Amino acid sequence: MRLKTLTPSGIVVDERVSRVRFDAQDGSFTFLPRHADFATVIVPGLVSFEIEDGKKAGQEIYMACDKGILVKANTTVLLSVRRAVISENLAELSRTISEEFKKDEENRKIVNAAMARLEIGLTRQVMRRNLNNQPDQLKG
Repeated sequence: MRLKTLTPSGIVVDERVSRVRFDAQDGSFTFLPRHADFATVIVPGLVSFEIEDGKKAGQEIYMACDKGILVKANTTVLLSVRRAVISENLAELSRTISEEFKKDEENRKIVNAAMARLEIGLTRQVMRRNLNNQPDQLKG
């Protein structure tokens, strides 16, 4: 069967696989090629799959995914997630995810600081406008 993993930035995985394991809202699942068609919401976590063809045949690959949608139709498993990080090594995947979380935290802090500056600027403008629209005895 073919596994395709899509993110907003592009295709992360497009491989022929013999097995796909993942966690969904209603439990953990393993798909094999002849399993019934299925659709579910996956939870953030680890997806693993076994390569079917080529030099990496039989090798297990790991992919850390954000929440998303998984659909198995015929011989295609389509996974659509916000973010995905792939590795052949769990330790390397763990390191990569830690780095991604640090970047996300830094970006969150930058965005929060920018939002605070915008709120302060907006509040000052509203206060100035209100003072300019007041009668002269209230302006002090």
